[in-house]
Amino acid sequence: MPGKLKPAKNQGRAGRFVALLVFAVCAGGLGYIHRDDLFPRPSQETTAGLNPEFVACRTERTGHVTKMLEEGVIDQVKHDQFAERAISYCAAQFPPGGNGGQNPPVQ
Repeated sequence: MPGKLKPAKNQGRAGRFVALLVFAVCAGGLGYIHRDDLFPRPSQETTAGLNPEFVACRTERTGHVTKMLEEGVIDQVKHDQFAERAISYCAAQFPPGGNGGQNPPVQ
C-alpha cells in the first residue's frame, strides 16, 4: 500500500477562495451584462413637438385615473379604458401636434 495520500491543492482554503472569487467574477459579469434587464430605467416619454396644453391635460387627467386605481375605486381594466378616454378627450380639446394645435401655413 502506498503512503498517505495528500489532499489536492484545490481542496484547501486557497482553492475554495479561488473558486469563490471565480464565482463572484462570473456573477458580476452576468449582472453587468444584464443590468438593463435587472434594473430597468424609468421610461422618459418625450413631449417634444407636442402641444403643451395637450400634455398638461393628458398628465392631469391620467393622473386622476391612476389615483382612482391606487385607491381601489376601479380595477386595471377600467383604468385602461378611462385613461384611453381621457387621452382621447384631451386630443379632441387640444390637438397633440406641434404649433399649438394649429395647422402649418399653406404655401
